[in-house]
Amino acid sequence: MQDALRPLLEHSRWTPLEQLHLTLRFLGETADAQVSDLAESLRKIKIEDEICLQTRGLACYPPHGPVRIVAASLQDTDGRCARLQERIDHACHDAGFMLDGRTWTAHVTLARLKDRKGSAVRQDAAAAVAPLLPGPAFTVEDFALIQSRLERNGPVYVRVA
Repeated sequence: MQDALRPLLEHSRWTPLEQLHLTLRFLGETADAQVSDLAESLRKIKIEDEICLQTRGLACYPPHGPVRIVAASLQDTDGRCARLQERIDHACHDAGFMLDGRTWTAHVTLARLKDRKGSAVRQDAAAAVAPLLPGPAFTVEDFALIQSRLERNGPVYVRVA
């Protein structure tokens, strides 16, 4: 999908392949003291049923107005990934974080646009990736607590637990 979109989104910051990920819960700034409680709470969650996802389309965020993020939207047909996300959200709450009241949508960020683009990007980008959809199905095998550090060349992700 990134290769198909590059000609349309020339002035964008692309997510490197090794950093592509599905965010199940974003926590923001987190005190070091909370990390061990959070890790312990998350360790109690096990993936018991196979979670199968598939790329189903393109998502542009925010949904209205100038586009800042272009992402691959994922289909979670049986809802197992959504249930995992809900369990993770509750584990985070048990560790002292507020519940996230927003509706979670499964997506993987492909690019962040430097120049905000309007609705034409939505249509052109969707047309560019349409021949690639649906993408191959893949299985979720585990999840991790990841620290994101913003550095000069973009974020660096470090597995914490």
